[in-house]
Amino acid sequence: MANSSDNFDNSGDSGDSGDSGDSGDDTAIPQVTLMPGRDYTLLHGHPWLFSGAFRALPANIPAGAVADVVNASGEWVARGHLNARNSLAFRLLTRTPDEPIDTDFYRRRIERASRLRQLLPGDVSGYRVINAEADGIPGLIVDRYDRWLVTQFSTAGAERHRELVLDALEQALAPAGILVRDDIRVREREGLPVGGASIARGSMPTEIEISEGAVRYLVDPHGGQKTGFFLDQREKRQRTHQLASHLTSMLNLFAYSGGFALAALAGNPAVHTVNVDSSGPALALARRNYQLNGHSPEAHGFEERDVTRYLQAASDTAQRFDLVVVDPPAYARSHAKKERALHAYEQLNALAARVVAPDGLMLTCSCSGAVNAAEFETAVRAGLVRAGRTAQLFEVFGPALDHPTLPGFPEDRYLKALLLRLN
Repeated sequence: MANSSDNFDNSGDSGDSGDSGDSGDDTAIPQVTLMPGRDYTLLHGHPWLFSGAFRALPANIPAGAVADVVNASGEWVARGHLNARNSLAFRLLTRTPDEPIDTDFYRRRIERASRLRQLLPGDVSGYRVINAEADGIPGLIVDRYDRWLVTQFSTAGAERHRELVLDALEQALAPAGILVRDDIRVREREGLPVGGASIARGSMPTEIEISEGAVRYLVDPHGGQKTGFFLDQREKRQRTHQLASHLTSMLNLFAYSGGFALAALAGNPAVHTVNVDSSGPALALARRNYQLNGHSPEAHGFEERDVTRYLQAASDTAQRFDLVVVDPPAYARSHAKKERALHAYEQLNALAARVVAPDGLMLTCSCSGAVNAAEFETAVRAGLVRAGRTAQLFEVFGPALDHPTLPGFPEDRYLKALLLRLN
């Protein structure tokens, strides 16, 4: 699945990223004024302001610089990163007037975020440490894999303070190394270059082993999907593990490195699993993960094929599975692609529903930020109708402990999943 770097982003055209800098000197912070009534969203918990909310946005403020926002009466409202050349112009950092944005600021935010993750089970060694706006650091993703951190700086503000953030991460978390992944396309929307992976601090192995309960996974931090693994699906993998004792067969679509199937096998080694993915390297990693967990890859299926074509063939040959997991990549990262995405979800879920055994289960997911939960459920329901199936919906998934979101910030709720029983 996706992480927050794939969330819906109304950023529009953007300017230069500016230089890295420490804004601890409050006297240097520029001030921008809102139109009447446009402070409402910030006061009610939303962390963004769009360019139309301001009376004027001076073009001479470097993209990503720290700026103060005042209301139409001149009263101080908030401090955050400003990108005057973007339609998504302002991202909230603090609503405390005398709080400087420096290394200590980021360290405090990281430490607070880390305390939340301490609620995770002790046998989980891969998890998200910083989830951008929800943890008070917009534009920053930090994932922990054992003793190492993998980061993504997706906005001009986060990029501008890259060194401050890296210093704060070292101080707060003392990792063995920090890798920066600049290979995310969302950086282009902020006027930032898209590059590759680079070691910013310490060292970084080419491969890291993590655990989720009884399951072990190999992670490629340098070139794997997202930051190396789909950490945002942990709760769904755990649910698959719990349901596995009732299964004899499972189809894992968009399988990547086999996460869902391995979770099922940990709950019931007798389950026959089939993993389908268009990526040969991903399936090769999945086979290695099977071996790592003591399962023979030869006893299971690994299909390097387009998922749609596989499902059409499986339906034509009357193949049926007790559990089908549908976990596609993001179909819509902007509103412009929403209608096409909804049609794609309907078609995909119709095909998947046709290969679910009677009274079997289907776990279907969406990581499209531009598609909300109600729209996704409507598309799934339409797919069931097309497949001639009815269903019982008995579990709905949203944000997880290490992927928190904010009340009143629906744009951040990219991850949605439904667990259904089909007739």
